[in-house]
Amino acid sequence: MKLLLIILFSFYQAEASVPELFGQSAASIGIGQQAQKESAANNFSAPALQGFSETTQFSFDVFYIATQFKDINNVLIKNETNTVGTNETGDVKVNATPSMLFGAHLSTPLFAATGPKLNLSVYAPFDRIMEADTGDPYLPRYVMYQGRFMRPVMMVSGAQSFGQWSYSLGAQTGFQSNGEAYFITRTSPNSPSLSKLSFNAKPSLGATFSVARKSDQHTSYFSFHQEMKSKLYNHATGETEVAGAQVGQFDFDLSSLLYYDPMTMRLGHQVHLPENSFYFSLEFQRWDQYESSILKIKKLGGTINGSGDFENIKTRNIFIPKIGYEHSMNEKWVLKTGYFYRPTPFDPSNLKNAGNSIDVSKHVTSLGVAHLFNFYQKILTFDLAYQTHWLDHHSVTKTPNREDDDPTEQKIGSPGYKVGGIIHVLSMGLNWKY
Repeated sequence: MKLLLIILFSFYQAEASVPELFGQSAASIGIGQQAQKESAANNFSAPALQGFSETTQFSFDVFYIATQFKDINNVLIKNETNTVGTNETGDVKVNATPSMLFGAHLSTPLFAATGPKLNLSVYAPFDRIMEADTGDPYLPRYVMYQGRFMRPVMMVSGAQSFGQWSYSLGAQTGFQSNGEAYFITRTSPNSPSLSKLSFNAKPSLGATFSVARKSDQHTSYFSFHQEMKSKLYNHATGETEVAGAQVGQFDFDLSSLLYYDPMTMRLGHQVHLPENSFYFSLEFQRWDQYESSILKIKKLGGTINGSGDFENIKTRNIFIPKIGYEHSMNEKWVLKTGYFYRPTPFDPSNLKNAGNSIDVSKHVTSLGVAHLFNFYQKILTFDLAYQTHWLDHHSVTKTPNREDDDPTEQKIGSPGYKVGGIIHVLSMGLNWKY
């Protein structure tokens, strides 16, 4: 079964979250993770802005992401819910190896400088195609950051301006995976096991739409991203024979919502003065359809029990306010800074109960610098930005009794632990206008 899951996950892809979590580009990070004045990277946050452009633009950015969550040590990590007959105390690994990803964007007129624009964006890890991990359903886990953004994504949109107004329509891509497997497992000498597997992966699309209005010093925009779910489904049947014991049959469904991106609406406004620019935006994210990524087993027949879902995650919709500032020191150098506050869509008080999906509210600050120079008589901008996510701190004390309320054992994570910490993001990028 473990081999089956590895095979399935290796063909499984999902939707964007690198730009959602950390920013669409180095230049965007510098102004509080918002749409820029003009850049091909705006294809994520407000592609309608590219409708005003009359040139071909290219952007390439590199992201280095390192988490520094609080250590979780000396807690209960095994009981009868996640092992058979084991009770063990130990440490939980909550910080993954630092990750490097890239984003590449292209925006170009199709027929004429004032005609429709085609916008393309790709995000992907450097050292792997993707990463998927359902996680232990009971061990503490920062579910928004552990593996969620390590995956490729493509976004495409078209934009067209009409005077002071511009409109865009596009899509972001993902995949759904379905399969079936049949096993006969044996332990008797000279009796080999056998299995067969079939599966398919099909693409899914999420719609994007935006509209923008531009005047001499002011630019406003609205954008919409459809909710995206990337799910794994698999049906497994067969039987297992243990030497000297009765044959056991199984028939069950496996499912997991590995990646989830909320429906997002974004309203932004920019003020551009000769030496200073101000950026404001407000995002609304709808989280009521969120499910944890744990692998669920639904019994359809046979003797193997299905899984128990003891974690009752309560979610709420959230607003994310953002501000950014940009100052042109001269024709070559630009300084940037930004801030936003992201409340958690989870109820933090639920951490004391069964399950350990961790997410907390955070304040995010950023600093950036841009250098402009000529390249083949065209403007090339180099951006360097540093972003810090300051996660709120909470002390968690687990309630008594095991996850299934058995009083003979304690919950995983008992007696308790502290959550919070810092996420460091360093990004650099090039933006070229041709």
